Amino acid sequence: MGLSAGRLRHRVTIRRAAKVKKASGPGYDTTWGDVATIWAEVIGIAGREATIGQALQGISAYRITVRFGADVTEADQLRYGAIDLNIHSVTDPTGMREELLILADTGSAQKTT
Repeated sequence: MGLSAGRLRHRVTIRRAAKVKKASGPGYDTTWGDVATIWAEVIGIAGREATIGQALQGISAYRITVRFGADVTEADQLRYGAIDLNIHSVTDPTGMREELLILADTGSAQKTT
């Protein structure tokens, strides 16, 4: 059947971490740079609260579907509007190389620098 273009009505940006040498002193900082902006289907699937850094924060989970071949891995982030999403899994749900199913959430505040 295939992945219909009508489902892919949201724009998401793939972001990848890069280590940059600190200007002052030893060590590296992690910065996030945009890799590509692609069409996706974004569906909110759950919400919960968690204690992160001694503060109660709301965490939303999302299921994102993109075309197969999108250069995205579990080490990347997605930006959906003003929301940074930390990726937990990227799979080909049917094995037909048509689409990728990405599970991500707004948690893990330490990753969103």
